[in-house]
Amino acid sequence: MRNNKYKNFAISVIYILIMIIGINYFSPDNFLTINNNSYYISALTDSSSSQESVLENGKKSNISNNSIISNSSEVNTNIIKTMSEKDKQFFCGDNIQGSSYYVNEFVTPILCYQPVGLTVDKDNNIWIASGKSGNILMFDPKNNTFVKTIQIPNWLPPGKSGSMIWDLKFDKNGDLWFTDERSNSIWKYFTKENKFENYKLLTRSGYPLSLVFDSNNNLWFTQVFGKKLGFLEPLKVVNNTTKGISELDLSKQIKFETMGPISNGFGFSDKDINNNITKSNINETIWFSTVSFPVGGQLVKYDLTEGSLTIHDLTNTHSVPISVAEDENGTLWTNDHASSLFLMLDPKTGFTKQYSTSNSSTANTNTLPYYNEYRDGKIWFNEHYGNAIAYYDIKNKTLVEYHIPTTNPLWGNASNPLKFTFDNNGSVWFTEWTENKLGVIPKEKLNQIPISLSTSKDKMIVDSTNDNGDTIDVFIYKNNLNDTNKVHNSSIGSNESSKPANITMFATSSIAKTGLLKNLTSNFSQDLFSITDVPYSGIGPLQPYITTLEISPTENTIPGNYTLTISARYNNDITISKIIDLNIQ
Repeated sequence: MRNNKYKNFAISVIYILIMIIGINYFSPDNFLTINNNSYYISALTDSSSSQESVLENGKKSNISNNSIISNSSEVNTNIIKTMSEKDKQFFCGDNIQGSSYYVNEFVTPILCYQPVGLTVDKDNNIWIASGKSGNILMFDPKNNTFVKTIQIPNWLPPGKSGSMIWDLKFDKNGDLWFTDERSNSIWKYFTKENKFENYKLLTRSGYPLSLVFDSNNNLWFTQVFGKKLGFLEPLKVVNNTTKGISELDLSKQIKFETMGPISNGFGFSDKDINNNITKSNINETIWFSTVSFPVGGQLVKYDLTEGSLTIHDLTNTHSVPISVAEDENGTLWTNDHASSLFLMLDPKTGFTKQYSTSNSSTANTNTLPYYNEYRDGKIWFNEHYGNAIAYYDIKNKTLVEYHIPTTNPLWGNASNPLKFTFDNNGSVWFTEWTENKLGVIPKEKLNQIPISLSTSKDKMIVDSTNDNGDTIDVFIYKNNLNDTNKVHNSSIGSNESSKPANITMFATSSIAKTGLLKNLTSNFSQDLFSITDVPYSGIGPLQPYITTLEISPTENTIPGNYTLTISARYNNDITISKIIDLNIQ
């Protein structure tokens, strides 16, 4: 009996690690050339305060410092000596600053940095942290330069992949809080005093994952293994103790294995331009997911005023719900992190609807949507294995996916973009965990969509009983972009911008977790277009490219109500999709 208990626990742990890290790390060895010419910034520290290093005038790694820069082969010894050759191939990246029309990348100045969580301060600086080297880096978007490195004190010796620092957030006083897997604690960095404090979790090996603040600046957090909702009172905590921390044991009310990220309910707080919380229109609720394996889970609301839980079970969707975002209508959105699907839930009726991303642009079968956030009528999410940052426009039923230029063959040609955030200007920033890069999609590029899609109808009906399929016309419009904002083919020089751009058509569906049209046949009358990227003259109507999609049933077609994602991939930079209903009778 005891052996079975330990075996089941081990299986659950493996499921969780695969879900978070990905299956490719456990595949047979591959080989990747490592560039050892990156730079590393070190800083001295004592047990309570940190030595800041101010950096300027970066070049290769967008960073420099007169006194403490040296070649990584000398300064990075403490990191490199803990890593096998296989680990270096998986976690040290190529140190190449990639870019596309939409995405700019910046290589971190510390070798094998492995950034995950990130946040933005009131001055619009981007902060990231390394669980491998135990450093915090600050990036100045105005100068595209890493300007500061801060050493976290008493950092534990790095293991294979260091500690996972999944979340960083600033409180209303401007101090930085972040989670730490290895020490099973939450850190606070006092930005004005330049010192750290560390607060221990009550549950052993709880693994803090995600945190949010309530309107009183108290902190709430979820745990990967702890199965408890954590609560931290900043006015009561004591350094290096568990004082000021309490927990709500969820295992008594919900049967689950792990928890997902935590988020504030829509309208929880209004923020001014400096990210300060105001008390108008406060909705004192928080949301998080709980997950069972291999599939199943719940979306959970905790009402801070009432101290009550509301549980919405999603086991019937056969999904692994990770991350929750609430829109202004109270609709909930979550991602199935074991598939290529994301879904919505109407908490009033229990109605659910699933949607597929486009086909993965990588070698991975699934795109693995992970973290999500609602903003201005759109659900934003990162595709862990699809190697993209995406949004779904709810009103227009349009999915836009911005593809990340860096790819790693050891991870199925993905760069592991595990977290993203918005800066104060609306640009989207993200980390590339295994590639040691910080990426951005600038605000001015977000709406520079080269093409638009429309369809001849908003539903396809397939009659599997009588073996009748259906067709739909798809119209592809080249958008009118002026010379200044014109979209160029990222693979060619700007002086050759009139060269043809390729558009490739795809169709995916929620009928299968992979997004494949399971037990259906599909065919576009034309699935590849070549267009010239020149501005529209404005004379006469803009004529679309037209293709017809035909979908037919097979012997094993499963009746039901699904969604169909019709996609047009513009080179490998961006994919635009229209999502319609698919009814199989």
